[in-house]
Amino acid sequence: MNPNQPARPILYQEPVIPLHPVYHTVENYYEIAGPDYETWSPHFNMHFGYCRRFRDIFSLESMLQQMNAKVLEELQIDPLQPARIADLGCGMATVARYAAEHYPLSHLVAISIVEKHVAMAKELNKAAGLQNQITVCRDNFENLHLSGNNFTHAYAIESACHAASPNKQKFITEMARILKPGGRFCIADGFLKSNQPPSGMFKWLYQKMTGYWAVPGFADINAFRSELEAAGLTNICVKEISYRIAPSVAYVPLVCLKFFVKELWKNKSLRMKKERWHNVYAPLLGMLVGLFRKKFGYYLITGEKPNL
Repeated sequence: MNPNQPARPILYQEPVIPLHPVYHTVENYYEIAGPDYETWSPHFNMHFGYCRRFRDIFSLESMLQQMNAKVLEELQIDPLQPARIADLGCGMATVARYAAEHYPLSHLVAISIVEKHVAMAKELNKAAGLQNQITVCRDNFENLHLSGNNFTHAYAIESACHAASPNKQKFITEMARILKPGGRFCIADGFLKSNQPPSGMFKWLYQKMTGYWAVPGFADINAFRSELEAAGLTNICVKEISYRIAPSVAYVPLVCLKFFVKELWKNKSLRMKKERWHNVYAPLLGMLVGLFRKKFGYYLITGEKPNL
C-alpha cells in the first residue's frame, strides 16, 4: 500500500439480513426516535461526551466531539499512513465523518442495522464531501458480511451494548475476525461491574432503562474482558471513565426540556409514539443508574489483534 495514498474503498454489496428478534426492536426504536437526537447534538453525535478539562463542561457539543477525538486517539492511528477503519454501530456516521476529516488517508466502513440511519448517513456524508472516503453499510455487527483480516482499526461507541449475544461474545468475535494482525480496537460503553443479577431499586431502574433504550442488557465488565481474551485479543486495557462522562450526562434534563419546547412549538402537542417517549425516559433513568457507583460504570476498552 502506497503510504502517500489513502486506503482504497472496500467494495461491499449489502446483504439481506435475517435479524435476531432483538434487532427488530433496536431498528424500530431508532427508525422512530433517531431523528430526535438532533436536539442532543446538531451533528448527530449519538453518545455521551468526554470532559478533558474544566472549560469543556460549558459546551455539550464540545464534549461530544472530545469523545470522538478520545476514541480515535486511543486507536493510535498514524495520520501519515493509510488506514482502514470499521465503525461498528455507526448511527448516522458522525464519528466516521470526524475520523475522515482528521485522518484523510483513511477509508472507513460504517455499519448500522438501522436502514434509516444508513440512508441519512449517506446523505450527510455526501453533504460533507466525504462519500468517497466512507462506505456506509446496513449489516449486523454480530454476523458481518466483511472479509477477515481487513481492517487496521475498529471502534464502537455506545453500540456494543445493543449486541444480542451474552456478554457480547459474537460482537467481539466478529470484531476480532475483521481486524488485521496488529490492528487496534477501542470500545466506549456502559458496563455492569458485577455478574450478580441486579436487585432492589437498581434492578427496577436498570430494567426500565435498558427496555426504553432497546438494549438487551449491558455486559459485565469482567466477563467482557474474558471474551476479548478468548477471541485472541491482547494488550487489553480497561479504564473506567465515568467521571469524565458525568458532565455531559448532567445536560440530559436541560436537553429534555428543550426537546419538549421544540415539540410543543412545532406540533402544538406532546402526542408522540412510545419510542420517542422512551428516548426521553431512558437517559433520565440512566442518570439514576449511574449513581449506583458499585454496580454500573462507563468504560473505555482498548487492545489489539496480535501479529502472526
